[in-house]
Amino acid sequence: MENILNILPNNFILLMLTILFAGFVRGFLGFGSGLIIMPILSFLYSPIFAIVFSIIIEIPSTIYLTFEGARKCKFKEIMPMFFSMMIAFPIGIFFLISINAEIVKIIMSIFVIFFVILIATGWRLKTTITKYILVISGALGGLMGGIAGIAGPPIVTVLLSKGDSNDVTRGNILIMFTGVVLIAIISLYYFNLFSKSLLLLGVITSPFYIIAVITGSRYYSFSGNKYYRNISLLILGIIGVSTLIGAIY
Repeated sequence: MENILNILPNNFILLMLTILFAGFVRGFLGFGSGLIIMPILSFLYSPIFAIVFSIIIEIPSTIYLTFEGARKCKFKEIMPMFFSMMIAFPIGIFFLISINAEIVKIIMSIFVIFFVILIATGWRLKTTITKYILVISGALGGLMGGIAGIAGPPIVTVLLSKGDSNDVTRGNILIMFTGVVLIAIISLYYFNLFSKSLLLLGVITSPFYIIAVITGSRYYSFSGNKYYRNISLLILGIIGVSTLIGAIY
């Protein structure tokens, strides 16, 4: 029992609240957990702690969501985005371990605020989504995912602009994030960023994250409260601004 308690970091309760909210958002939207986990845990601990921990707890839920996404995903259409993301992600990890942590926090916070504004305003690309756009957005998502643990915004923005049904869009997003988690595991292992303590912490906390993901997924299937989106965006905006202020001062 004492060994387990020694693994738990400071601010553990705040960490748990963060992953519960992030898991619900992930299950409901298919993305968004990084927008919550990365700025908060980077502020509490470090960017490397945040990205490694977030990937560890994502593994079981990704398996669950992959089966759900595979039923609706049009993989042939998103292949250019998928593979450009896979190539760019390790490059982002290299920059993550090479750049000052405070700079990473500032970049991350700006990313969060910018893309929350885009999502909140409903902005979409007003052009035909070509293979070139898919490749560029996948590469940008991979770089952002590696540097800041936030691969979603450029990927999601383009997929939302394709004009597919909600089910197909969500399926595409889920499969893209399966790729993100897969390449993240490989990259983090290559750069020797996994640690025994983080792995054990992930094992302890991931069941709670999975429950939150399943709850969010069921919420998507059975309802979809119109106020939820606005509340989520408000909280994400507050997180982005507060983390930016904390990183600067």
